[in-house]
Amino acid sequence: MNPLLKLIEYGQSYWMDNLSRGMIKNGELKKRVTEQGLRGITSNPDIFNKAISNSNDYDEQIKHLVDEKRPVGEIYEELVVKDVQDACDILRPVFDASDGIDGYVSLEVSPYLAHDTEGTIEEAMRLYTAVKRPNVFIKIPGTPAGVPAIERMLYKEVNVNITLLFSLESYEAVANAYIRALERRMAEGKPIQYVTSVASFFLSRIDTLTDQLLGHLIKPERSQEQTPKPEKLLGKAAIANAKLAYQSFKRIFSGDRWEKLVEKGARVQRPLWASTSTKNPFYHDLCYVEPLIGPNTVNTMPAVTIKAFADHGIIVKNSVEADNDKTQQTLSDLRKVGIDLDFVTRQLVNEGIQKFIDPYNALMKTLAHMRQKFLTHSIARQAINYGELGSTIPAIYSSMDDQQFTKRLFAKDPLLWKSDPEQIKSIRNRLGWLDSIREFCRKAEGIKKFADEVKNDNFSHVVLLGMGGSSLCPEVCRETFGSATGWPQLIVLDNTDPAAVQDVESQINITSTLFLVSSKSGTTTETTCFYTYFYEQVKQAGKENPGNHFVAITDPGSSLIKEAHTKGFRYTFENPEDIGGRYSALSYFGLVPMALIGIDILSILDNAYQMQLSCGPAIPTESNPGATLGALLGMCHRYSRNKVTFVFSESVDAFASWVEQLLAESTGKEGQGLVPVISEPLGSPEVYNNDRIFIYLYTIDQENKNIKEKLLALEKSGHPVVRIELRNTMNLGAEFYRWELVTAVAGAVIGINPFDEPNVAESKKNTNDLLSEWKQKGSFSEGKPAVEAEGLAVYCDNSQKWLSHIKQDSLSQFLNTFLSLARSGDYITLLPYFLYTPKQNGILQTLRHKLRNHYKVATTLGYGPRYLHSTGQLHKGGPDTGIFILFTADTDKDIQIPGESWSFAVLQRGQALGDFRSLNNKGRRLIRIHLGKDIEQGLKKIEELL
Repeated sequence: MNPLLKLIEYGQSYWMDNLSRGMIKNGELKKRVTEQGLRGITSNPDIFNKAISNSNDYDEQIKHLVDEKRPVGEIYEELVVKDVQDACDILRPVFDASDGIDGYVSLEVSPYLAHDTEGTIEEAMRLYTAVKRPNVFIKIPGTPAGVPAIERMLYKEVNVNITLLFSLESYEAVANAYIRALERRMAEGKPIQYVTSVASFFLSRIDTLTDQLLGHLIKPERSQEQTPKPEKLLGKAAIANAKLAYQSFKRIFSGDRWEKLVEKGARVQRPLWASTSTKNPFYHDLCYVEPLIGPNTVNTMPAVTIKAFADHGIIVKNSVEADNDKTQQTLSDLRKVGIDLDFVTRQLVNEGIQKFIDPYNALMKTLAHMRQKFLTHSIARQAINYGELGSTIPAIYSSMDDQQFTKRLFAKDPLLWKSDPEQIKSIRNRLGWLDSIREFCRKAEGIKKFADEVKNDNFSHVVLLGMGGSSLCPEVCRETFGSATGWPQLIVLDNTDPAAVQDVESQINITSTLFLVSSKSGTTTETTCFYTYFYEQVKQAGKENPGNHFVAITDPGSSLIKEAHTKGFRYTFENPEDIGGRYSALSYFGLVPMALIGIDILSILDNAYQMQLSCGPAIPTESNPGATLGALLGMCHRYSRNKVTFVFSESVDAFASWVEQLLAESTGKEGQGLVPVISEPLGSPEVYNNDRIFIYLYTIDQENKNIKEKLLALEKSGHPVVRIELRNTMNLGAEFYRWELVTAVAGAVIGINPFDEPNVAESKKNTNDLLSEWKQKGSFSEGKPAVEAEGLAVYCDNSQKWLSHIKQDSLSQFLNTFLSLARSGDYITLLPYFLYTPKQNGILQTLRHKLRNHYKVATTLGYGPRYLHSTGQLHKGGPDTGIFILFTADTDKDIQIPGESWSFAVLQRGQALGDFRSLNNKGRRLIRIHLGKDIEQGLKKIEELL
């Protein structure tokens, strides 16, 4: 007779430590139950990971759940709940025949909850409710935090398999928790006869660690001198420990206290022998089965051990109590040779939690990859070559997982970045972007209804008045998608140059134009000036209700809300105040302008939500695209590769200015910072120092062969290269989210707060001081040029130390010796304060190319005052590695700002001089070149001189 079938006669139930959908579907599980005496199932994440990754049995359900936009954590639960339900149904006859003693299937709570009582209670209750079967055991670890959760669940009549027990102390704690739960129910008149539990006592792991320690104590040369001999104790600790636990079980579940419960129908909490496969090939393959047979016990075995026992297992009645004197001797001898079993078991609990976490993470990784597989038709693909940093990356990924980084990120834990109370408070109010997508999906219909009304009122243009985070996303979408047929044209105004204001006026009919006044604070100087000017223009055009041509997008409580109410604005959108400006692309600040030009904002949001799911809290760093890339950028910064060089296909080239602001303003502080480099032509390895990481973002239909070859050459030179392939331009919705998360992660790795902008106010203050000066004097004190020739004037601070290295004999010598201050790791920045035109910008780009190739340093270009709300924070708060050239010019035609004593030209010059003062106060290497009236000619002259 099969020994497995006889075990029950000796008081022991055998369960199987394995479960898969395949064994359910092919009838194997049912055969084991009906023909081989199987009486229960235990499962864990490692078992499910093997089942899911080694078969396609789960593909159909995974695809269905992916189509439903379910997070990976939910996908996991749906898969395992289905398997557990089906296994419970197969084992239900055993459950019924045993009156609820056997026939159980165990389902484990997340190992990350091992030290979280309330989290364990919440998840255990959710899983129990989801399975909806009376013969399910919820597995909870017997840690100090787990014990109260175990008691609470048992009190609620949720049956519990207590796992991760190694020590006698832990076992007795959970046994007493079981009794307390029954006593509480009995005291309240609740039934207790069907409350069931097992206590899983782990075996082979004890011997693995103890044998390792014994091995250190063996002295082969002097073995005769040792008493007792360590080698004689090999492989004996686990069985001795288990037998001692069984004696505790008999003691606890007897006596007056227990008998009172028995009278009401209580059942003992059976010891379950777990981890019973033989790890050491020197040991008998049934060494953790045959010695532990006895009444009221369970042994859960893997398939290989079950097969071995069926083949040659020997049953000895009540073997669990045999040789108790030898058990005591073994424990005594272990103490004598220096083995502290308390230490061993404590260590195993800590290791055990990690050994549960590792396969759990592997399972999440498996599911993340399978999810990606089913999304290939619609989601971007990210590939990373780490270059010379390859050996450093696994450590940061591992550290992030150990610290539960992404879980804490989505729990909005400010301690990921800073521990200062004020910073904690500030950060906590800047993390709304993490989970606001679903909220804006619900608001999308209202946004679209508003946009339809604007369209139906025959507005020909929408002019967005805003700076930085309020303007860059709308500009990306205007340039990428354009206006759909029949929808208004969008114009973005973020330049105080009078020529820029005039350029807008030349494109619109003021009476058929809607103005979006977009400002998070409601007090942005440039936005306020634009608004007052155009409100007056609409008013002068004879409109009875000029406010009907204006819409406000701002935070609750801002002064702009009051202004909008007073002036009768058409509509006011109040954005959640916990979404920072540069993280606001997927909120009203980005979505309202998108909708007004006919973009399908639900599709944008859907793409973004898919990226949110891809970066979700359950997904390990290595498989998490946002966390992976953020960690890489953080490590690049640590190893002085802080020039993040972007290359775009033409289809998504407009994305550059948005991501530039996000990275620069978020990370450029405390002397640290990533330097985003956009619109710089890609070169050969010879023109670069080892301070670069390259990121190629392109749509699949525009992959460039030349760029591809150059990136391969850069890879071979050791530069990290990231490739992000978009399926279409709507994937930009996902990219907004990816890069917000990347920036947050990078900020944590660098060690800064990526949600503030501490140095931006400096230029604002300096500008205000200069404007006050202008009011008094009617002019600015600009000082004398350091050198002046050919219609150009160069200004700098004569007290700066670096000036001693500059030759001032001629304009050419001055400029070239100034630029020669550039050293490895520096970057050169061109900061023009005039209107963007294709010709002028083309000259500046040519200049960048020459400077990059000659000095082998990164180059950037930022138009003022726009860059003050973008890279300006990096310039002032980041590392002192920048070489700055500000360009100013004379204005042909000025425009007065209503309600102010100064004009747009005065404001623009004040902003340029204000930022010059800020940078100069930081000791930056800085000059200002005044080009006069002919900007194009002045730029060409500079190009000739360099």
